[in-house]
Amino acid sequence: MRIVRAGADDAFGLAALSLQFALSLGGPGEPGYLDRAADHWLRHRHQLPAWFAERDGAHAGYLQAVLLPETAWPGQPPGSRGRLWVQAMYVAPDHRRHGVGRSLLAACEHWAAGEGVGVIRLRCEPGAVQFYDAAGYAPATEVREKRLRPLR
Repeated sequence: MRIVRAGADDAFGLAALSLQFALSLGGPGEPGYLDRAADHWLRHRHQLPAWFAERDGAHAGYLQAVLLPETAWPGQPPGSRGRLWVQAMYVAPDHRRHGVGRSLLAACEHWAAGEGVGVIRLRCEPGAVQFYDAAGYAPATEVREKRLRPLR
């Protein structure tokens, strides 16, 4: 297995993995999604660090995060990044239970530590609690979520 930090040439691969993830959750397909997703990631890739896993010659999964902009806060040294949110992590069914998810998280954590990130946060679905507990992620009770309806 090999973990690779995604670069510009990987935009369509990330888009394809993102679509696989959405479909696995019961999401709809969307004509033109791959182009739209690849273009979006290319335009924002400096704020959306991503990694993908290669295993047995295939893309086995990906992790995409959101690097929050630096903010000034008492006690936070200038230049520190503060927080990184794991926006999405997906491992293809044929590659699960082979260390792919653990390796993706480790690559993200290593990069984040080198960038001065102090905290990584993520939303943990009920089926992934054991995985994230084993990876050292503790529940953070201060995180809340509200889903909004579009104003159309």
